[in-house]
Amino acid sequence: MYAIIDTGNSQEKVEVGSIIEVDFISDKKDGDKVKFEKVLLISDGKSPKIGKPYVSKAFVEGKVVSHNKKDKVYAIQFRRRKDSKRIVGHRRKITKIDIKEINNGT
Repeated sequence: MYAIIDTGNSQEKVEVGSIIEVDFISDKKDGDKVKFEKVLLISDGKSPKIGKPYVSKAFVEGKVVSHNKKDKVYAIQFRRRKDSKRIVGHRRKITKIDIKEINNGT
């Protein structure tokens, strides 16, 4: 069984036991439970349930494993003058979540 959930600005395909990386969740600590109620699709292998836009009464539960940062992403700005460039970068904060349960609402 798998589900597709909406997590902030992205969609993730999740299964029980999988570990996903989502955008930083500031109000959760390591070991806290997380509940995703924006479920777009649930499939048990036979017939999928597709939401309009979300599947009613369906949810996915998980547990926060850790808070990390991803690798640094560089942005380089070039100008046509000699020695005129600027290199800036950032590291995006992420939260790793272990999926424990997928409930289809029945």
